[in-house]
Amino acid sequence: MSFDIQDEEFSAVEVTHSPAQFSSIIAVAAALLAVVTTALVAPLSAPVGLFGLAGVAAGLFVFESERLTIAGTGIVFVGIVVAGFFGDVPEFLLFASLATIVSFDLGSNAFSVGRQMSDQTDTQRGEAVHVAATVFVGVMAAGLSYGLYIVPWGSLTVPALTLLLLSALFFLWSIRQ
Repeated sequence: MSFDIQDEEFSAVEVTHSPAQFSSIIAVAAALLAVVTTALVAPLSAPVGLFGLAGVAAGLFVFESERLTIAGTGIVFVGIVVAGFFGDVPEFLLFASLATIVSFDLGSNAFSVGRQMSDQTDTQRGEAVHVAATVFVGVMAAGLSYGLYIVPWGSLTVPALTLLLLSALFFLWSIRQ
């Protein structure tokens, strides 16, 4: 039994703790999708959503601040609430809320992966699995919420739909913990 050792050159990897690029890009895309969707429902919500989108993008790519990213996602959600006041299209609002939850979760995941690995480490497959799981759970929760909304059970209203969606957010949060 022989072991041939090649003269390979190994280089050190600098650990930067920067957020993971793949999750960051998808988080910003999801926030953008939420802003565009709410702007279609109520154009008055667009400035609020764009301000939140800028916070998400700046938090992930410029300042690398998890707090700024979370605050930006919260402002995008405030844009959805504003759109809910001026527009009455629950399907669009539910979709925008789902996109905001996906943006929040993937932004948090980008920082989590960045704290554990370097940005030079290839983590795209693991991040893609996380994206798929987040979208799957979100779509299932949103589908269940919308199904309960359209069934005429008397007192089920838009606030009930919102509470069900928030319960899905807490469900995603509990999975991460």
